[in-house]
Amino acid sequence: MLVDMPYKLLNTFTSNIPIYFMTNLRREPGAFFFFLLISLVVTLSMSMLFRTIGAASRSLAQAMAPTAVIVLGVMIYAGFAVPKAYILGWSQWIYWINPLSYGFESLMISEFHGRSFECSGYVPSGSSYESVRGLQRVCSTVGSETGVDLVSGTNYLRVVYQYEAGNKWRRVKCAFT
Repeated sequence: MLVDMPYKLLNTFTSNIPIYFMTNLRREPGAFFFFLLISLVVTLSMSMLFRTIGAASRSLAQAMAPTAVIVLGVMIYAGFAVPKAYILGWSQWIYWINPLSYGFESLMISEFHGRSFECSGYVPSGSSYESVRGLQRVCSTVGSETGVDLVSGTNYLRVVYQYEAGNKWRRVKCAFT
């Protein structure tokens, strides 16, 4: 593990720095370094998961089958493809043991908390409703409020993903334990 650490650090920086700027995430130092920290923690966590599978297997072929199934489960139950609210009761344990779910939640909170986004569409909509203003219309984005032309990122996270801003660092702590 110690021998792999320089490679993992180099890989984290060379892969994630271009991704961060190409996806136009927050242009703030705190958000940028938090993104790198979460990326490194998730990389190390997933590496340990795969090392555990490898240690329990006798050959590479034996390790590949459970690894493929686990990678599929980890990606599906990270909270993006299937949000936490839609995960069936019998399979919620996958979300809670998943290192990607903790990293995804922390990154989403870092990116959306404290920001407001312009509304792109309103309800009711159409040419006959363009003069409607105030409490008579609402933004079509989930988490919006009646009569407000901006959508709060914090409200969006709370409604869509059930993420709370206070969980940002708690999830990072969980990944280390």
